[in-house]
Amino acid sequence: MNPGPRRLAVGVLPASAHGDLKRLLAALEEAFPVRFEPREEGGLRELDAVLIVGAEALAELADTCLPTLRLLAPEPSQPGETVSQRFASAAPLDRRLRGAELPDPRIAAALGAAERSPERATVLAYCGDAPIWTRRGNLDTALLAPAELAPAEALRERLCGTRSAALLPLVHFLRELTAAEGWQPPTPRATVLFDDPNLHWPSYGFVDLAALGRHARAHGYHAALAMVPLDAWYAHPKALRAMRDAGGALSLAAHGNDHYGGELGRTRDPGDALALTAQAMRRLRAFARRTGTAVDPVMVPPHEQCSAAIVSGLRRCGFEAITMTQPFPWLGDGAGSWLASPPGSGPLTGWRPADSAEGLPVLLRHPLVSRSLPELTLRAFLDQPLILYGHQGDLGDGLDVLAAAVADVDRLVPARWCSLGEIAATSFETRHVPSGLQVRLLSRRARIEIPADAETLQIAPAHPISTTAGWGGNRMGGEELLVDGRPHRFDEPLPVAPGATVEVALRSPDAVDVEHVPAPRRRALAVPRRLLSEGRDRLAPLLSRAP
Repeated sequence: MNPGPRRLAVGVLPASAHGDLKRLLAALEEAFPVRFEPREEGGLRELDAVLIVGAEALAELADTCLPTLRLLAPEPSQPGETVSQRFASAAPLDRRLRGAELPDPRIAAALGAAERSPERATVLAYCGDAPIWTRRGNLDTALLAPAELAPAEALRERLCGTRSAALLPLVHFLRELTAAEGWQPPTPRATVLFDDPNLHWPSYGFVDLAALGRHARAHGYHAALAMVPLDAWYAHPKALRAMRDAGGALSLAAHGNDHYGGELGRTRDPGDALALTAQAMRRLRAFARRTGTAVDPVMVPPHEQCSAAIVSGLRRCGFEAITMTQPFPWLGDGAGSWLASPPGSGPLTGWRPADSAEGLPVLLRHPLVSRSLPELTLRAFLDQPLILYGHQGDLGDGLDVLAAAVADVDRLVPARWCSLGEIAATSFETRHVPSGLQVRLLSRRARIEIPADAETLQIAPAHPISTTAGWGGNRMGGEELLVDGRPHRFDEPLPVAPGATVEVALRSPDAVDVEHVPAPRRRALAVPRRLLSEGRDRLAPLLSRAP
């Protein structure tokens, strides 16, 4: 087994700061191949970089060639006046941050500690006219030193749309430092997602399938339609033609089962959950057989509600991901944070390109119309897919809202616009090792192209799989790794041909044949309720023109 690249040593000065930031630095060690070591002035031997916490000048650093980050003032414990950090528009700043403005109400109280006239320095970020992040040779100087993480706090809490000034320079510094050692992220990916539309008619409310397909091709984006499996009994020929004519710019995903309110959140019994998810998969497979139009095995839970039992059932029935606004949806808003996670999940919830809930990848999504540019900027910076979701009513004033959203994304990153299924299947990270390629799997299925200089392939799991739902065994929860359809051990090098393509998949020990799972209890009101909802949506354009 290849141990992988070494960890770079980062000295923390003064040594007391290492103890003061123990949880924060441990979280960063999980995120990057580094180890933080407490050091004092005069003890910089055998280091790869230096982190200075505090404004005190250290004479020894004047002659060092080590990459160094100095953080001047402690991050205030309470927010104050909301001000924004404004980033430079050129290198050496990460391109996804260039020209961005990120608000942070903790900056204002510490502005007195900012460098006033940094000589011969490149300014990376301002607050008003005050430079709050500069670079001079190997030395970066930033205004705020991040506060210690709370015991159950996720690192992502410190890199969000309303708080980022303290942690962002440190993350940027570590990224540059470990560029040759760290995991390489997936290609930037994006999609627009609409909940509810089906193919019963060539349009669904304000969503005209043919017009949407033409607009998507013209503006270079992809639109996914989350269809209710109950609606899969029929597809209008013109609707199917519009899907085909879109040339891959439109796709389908799953939206609940009956769309009976928050059905996926209410169903907590494992047996009931399995029956419901199996029926959803059966309906979608039957639709694909009848129409020749596939539905991506990605679930979009209605009303942002989904229980742990449902997530486990989805995995057992062959679904490959869910997309939600929070990584562990069953914890709900009452948990206090959208990043709330079960005990033992670690501090990197919401940090990587995909999370894992009960063994199923979770792809975070964000509102289309009320989108936050600061939040999207940070998601792009963290190499997360940009999934913008909405409903048919969001197109009431036309498709310009989509063109504006696409322009926002394209300004951030040259994204590959694709389906939810493709986003799920490309959620893996890579790292080159001597004569080989390591892959950290964030998905349940992946298609990996082997570089010309690689002779071996190693597959590593990215997340420990929770055993909350009662399935477990070894450290991967009993999951079996299949490489080109054959079982293989995690982390064991596999000989491969340079330039070849390898299919990788996970198989659950408790996977089921959905054709043999009994149907769930029938709800007498499920069909009438769905017909009423669909009728309301289809009447929306007519009602909007009424006096």
